[in-house]
Amino acid sequence: MTKKEFLIALICVALVIVVGSFMYSRSIPAPELPLTESDKTELLYNRAIQFLNKGDEAKAVNGFIAAAGSSGNSKYAEMALRRLAAVYLQKGDDDKTMFYYQRLLKSYPDIKDASKVRAKSESLRMKTLLSSGPEQKNAEYVVKPGDSLYVIAKKFNTTVALMKKMNDLKSDTIRPGQKLNISVAKFSILVDKSENILVLKKDGEVFKTYSVATGKDNSTPVGVVTIVDKMVKPVWTKPGVGLVMPDSEEYELGERWLPVSIKGYGIHGTRDEASIGKQLTAGCVRMRNEDVIELYDLVPVGTEVEIVD
Repeated sequence: MTKKEFLIALICVALVIVVGSFMYSRSIPAPELPLTESDKTELLYNRAIQFLNKGDEAKAVNGFIAAAGSSGNSKYAEMALRRLAAVYLQKGDDDKTMFYYQRLLKSYPDIKDASKVRAKSESLRMKTLLSSGPEQKNAEYVVKPGDSLYVIAKKFNTTVALMKKMNDLKSDTIRPGQKLNISVAKFSILVDKSENILVLKKDGEVFKTYSVATGKDNSTPVGVVTIVDKMVKPVWTKPGVGLVMPDSEEYELGERWLPVSIKGYGIHGTRDEASIGKQLTAGCVRMRNEDVIELYDLVPVGTEVEIVD
């Protein structure tokens, strides 16, 4: 064998060894990398969707709960909370639906549809308030001779309107021996001038949030006051004008007037809905008519109102 032939043979052997080593390495499976928390969250969510599609709701719910509690990809954790709310809404479980709506808002306050989610949750809260479930803070009262809805409302520090709604009463007529379901929850109000919102609280917890108008030039007084009266479209004394009747174009109190313990100030409705969300009143808190009617029906005289900057 010549020197040239020897070199060629040596090169061929080397090539065979290199190619063989490459093929061998390709045949060996690559070691699996551990899943990241983000991968785990996505995997949990997708498995839960598969269970849901197969009709196995229990396993799906457990999967969504696990995904929602994961510290991984927030996108899938957020979607899991939405799925949980949707599952329980379809089942008619209002308490669990509200729980997951509230958890969604608390965990992801900047979601684009936060106002819609909050509205759905608050609608369920109102529905739950009017129910007579054992989880509600209600009292059962047996009507006595001489009772009236007004007398009973004063006794329990509630309103006639709320009692009628909770008991599906079509009139103010009641009879001795009749059983009434009565809310004994304590309502309070927070007005935040910086956000132009009125927050109705039930037993210290946020119950419903309303958009309102407050005083221009920061004229709505701050502090803690109380509602001292409740009136349906009373005659209004307009500064510089005098008495203004409810049917006048100059009337600005809307459908309801709830004066507070600072003379001349209160919460009222308005025809001018374009003003809601702005600071342009003479100092009162202005609400949409439908909202002030709802508030009027829920809160009794004496309700505490805290106003903050």
